[in-house]
Amino acid sequence: MDTTRLRVFREVARQGSFTGAAGTLHISQPAVSQHVARLEQEVGCPLLERSSRRVRPTAAGEVFLRHVEDLITRIDDARRELAALSRSDCGLLRLAVFPGAAATFVPAVVGAFRSAYPGVRVSLCEAEPTAALDRLLAGDADLAVTYEYPLVAGPSDTRVEQAVIAAEPMAVAVRRESGLTAHASVPLAALAGLDWIAPGPSVSRDALDEACRRAGFAPSVVAETGHEQAMLGLVEAGVGIAVLPRPVGVSTVPRSVAVLPLTGTRLERVVSVACRAGAATTPALDLMRSMLVRTPLARPLTPEPCALAA
Repeated sequence: MDTTRLRVFREVARQGSFTGAAGTLHISQPAVSQHVARLEQEVGCPLLERSSRRVRPTAAGEVFLRHVEDLITRIDDARRELAALSRSDCGLLRLAVFPGAAATFVPAVVGAFRSAYPGVRVSLCEAEPTAALDRLLAGDADLAVTYEYPLVAGPSDTRVEQAVIAAEPMAVAVRRESGLTAHASVPLAALAGLDWIAPGPSVSRDALDEACRRAGFAPSVVAETGHEQAMLGLVEAGVGIAVLPRPVGVSTVPRSVAVLPLTGTRLERVVSVACRAGAATTPALDLMRSMLVRTPLARPLTPEPCALAA
């Protein structure tokens, strides 16, 4: 049984359409249909109900889908065990990385890794933490670079092993003409009466709302974006203030904006690299994981000119 067909079937079930699966897998829609049809021939029964509105698994498809998840994971584990046994310096290493990490420290790590293992092909996809961990547990990624906010974090998932890369304190971006810049740092409670630029619905927004609640207020959000450069641009335009991790990735801080340490709150973002607990490993995977843990979190800011406030 071709594992490619298993992955195609799983993606069609996830997306609810052949077209959606084709887009995610970067293959043609007819190829998706052919893979599914061949798989149904191999198992001897229909796996999907097709309609003009949505494709969904049949009863047999639901049963098979549960086994597919385990099969793909076990096959990937077997591949890594065999590679480790032979000390293979070739193959594929798949990373799922949140966009901020993909824009900052991960490229340098991948470049250094390829110097050590030129025969290993690195596949990188961007995914927010929840989606990255889903890909990891589904066997679609070997490592996931994620983040969480301890202020709103739930119990640890025993299926995942995480190594902390860094704990990022938070900062507030304000216009330099603001009276807040008279101080070396800003208490969160001092921002209560201001207009805010904040992320949309996300774990970042949940953590921000909880921190503000503990400080005794609800933020007055006038604009929503999760993109750091957009946040800084809106601050520069006088729309409001923005709270974001320090350092501010590779963002260019406008001349009229100051970024000050935030105090009076337990709000911080913890960045980690995760793998599946108990999964087989290889020397290449171990090296990538250790390089991610050891790397500086981000390159310095690019001022215009403007340095991060002390």
